[in-house]
Amino acid sequence: MSRTLSHSARPDPMSAVVSAVVTTGTLVVAFGLLALDVESFWLAFVVGFGVVLPAAVGLVEYDWSDDRQSTADRDSEAEAALAALRQRYARGELSEVEFERRLEQLLETAAVSARGTEHRADEKRGEAPTGVSDQ
Repeated sequence: MSRTLSHSARPDPMSAVVSAVVTTGTLVVAFGLLALDVESFWLAFVVGFGVVLPAAVGLVEYDWSDDRQSTADRDSEAEAALAALRQRYARGELSEVEFERRLEQLLETAAVSARGTEHRADEKRGEAPTGVSDQ
């Protein structure tokens, strides 16, 4: 029996944090209501685990999936551009020098956009951008 995840093999770390916070909050509220002798304390479990937890984790996953999707789009665009460049070189439309120059430009553009995406993802997580120190 194989098990697959919808987005990636490794869950987002923020999902674990959100899950832990909501679980803790639900337990505190439910047992607090039990300690106060509230007869319908069990509703806190239903609402916490049945509504709040799935909604919170879903929002985090949705937010992080935008980052993964933009990375996948950028990678597929770069692959398509590289394939077109190779085809033009193979057909003889480009000289070896022109091919090398355009290949360098393509690789530089891909590297710059990859750093920009990493920087935006780091900002979203509240971390320092990759390669930047607090000197």
